[in-house]
Amino acid sequence: MKNQKDFCTECRRETNYTLKKIKINQTIRGKEYTFEITAAFCNECGGEMGVPGLMDYNIKEIEEQYRNSNMPQ
Repeated sequence: MKNQKDFCTECRRETNYTLKKIKINQTIRGKEYTFEITAAFCNECGGEMGVPGLMDYNIKEIEEQYRNSNMPQ
Protein backbone atom coordinates (compact mmCIF):
# COMPACT_ATOMS: atom_id res chain seq x y z
CA MET A 1 0.00 0.00 0.00
CA LYS A 2 1.40 3.41 -0.92
CA ASN A 3 2.00 6.19 1.62
CA GLN A 4 -1.25 8.00 2.20
CA LYS A 5 -1.39 11.41 3.88
CA ASP A 6 -4.14 13.67 5.15
CA PHE A 7 -4.78 16.16 7.95
CA CYS A 8 -5.23 14.61 11.42
CA THR A 9 -7.52 16.71 13.62
CA GLU A 10 -5.94 15.24 16.77
CA CYS A 11 -2.27 15.79 15.79
CA ARG A 12 -3.22 19.05 14.02
CA ARG A 13 -0.88 18.29 11.12
CA GLU A 14 -0.56 16.32 7.89
CA THR A 15 0.30 12.69 8.71
CA ASN A 16 0.34 9.26 7.12
CA TYR A 17 -2.62 7.02 7.83
CA THR A 18 -3.53 3.35 7.58
CA LEU A 19 -6.86 1.92 6.39
CA LYS A 20 -8.31 -0.83 8.60
CA LYS A 21 -11.58 -2.76 8.69
CA ILE A 22 -13.71 -2.17 11.81
CA LYS A 23 -17.12 -3.44 12.88
CA ILE A 24 -20.00 -1.13 13.71
CA ASN A 25 -23.53 -1.83 14.93
CA GLN A 26 -26.44 -0.06 13.31
CA THR A 27 -30.21 -0.38 13.68
CA ILE A 28 -32.21 -0.36 10.44
CA ARG A 29 -35.99 -0.64 10.52
CA GLY A 30 -35.91 -1.82 14.13
CA LYS A 31 -33.39 -4.62 13.53
CA GLU A 32 -29.75 -4.52 14.71
CA TYR A 33 -27.01 -5.28 12.18
CA THR A 34 -23.23 -5.51 12.43
CA PHE A 35 -21.37 -4.09 9.44
CA GLU A 36 -17.69 -4.17 8.55
CA ILE A 37 -16.49 -0.81 7.21
CA THR A 38 -13.16 0.80 6.35
CA ALA A 39 -11.69 3.41 8.68
CA ALA A 40 -8.54 5.54 8.47
CA PHE A 41 -6.25 5.76 11.49
CA CYS A 42 -3.40 8.23 12.00
CA ASN A 43 0.03 6.55 12.08
CA GLU A 44 1.24 9.14 14.62
CA CYS A 45 -1.46 9.26 17.33
CA GLY A 46 -3.76 6.37 16.34
CA GLY A 47 -6.80 8.63 16.11
CA GLU A 48 -9.51 8.00 13.55
CA MET A 49 -9.31 10.35 10.58
CA GLY A 50 -11.96 11.61 8.18
CA VAL A 51 -10.46 10.94 4.77
CA PRO A 52 -12.18 12.39 1.67
CA GLY A 53 -14.27 9.79 -0.16
CA LEU A 54 -14.21 7.27 2.68
CA MET A 55 -17.74 8.02 3.87
CA ASP A 56 -19.16 7.40 0.39
CA TYR A 57 -17.18 4.15 0.16
CA ASN A 58 -18.53 3.02 3.55
CA ILE A 59 -22.12 3.76 2.54
CA LYS A 60 -21.63 1.42 -0.43
CA GLU A 61 -20.08 -1.24 1.83
CA ILE A 62 -23.00 -1.04 4.28
CA GLU A 63 -25.60 -1.12 1.50
CA GLU A 64 -24.03 -4.22 -0.06
CA GLN A 65 -23.80 -6.03 3.29
CA TYR A 66 -27.38 -5.05 4.17
CA ARG A 67 -28.72 -6.34 0.85
CA ASN A 68 -26.80 -9.61 1.22
CA SER A 69 -28.13 -10.18 4.74
CA ASN A 70 -31.74 -9.63 3.64
CA MET A 71 -31.81 -11.76 0.50
CA PRO A 72 -34.35 -14.58 0.58
CA GLN A 73 -32.68 -17.94 1.18
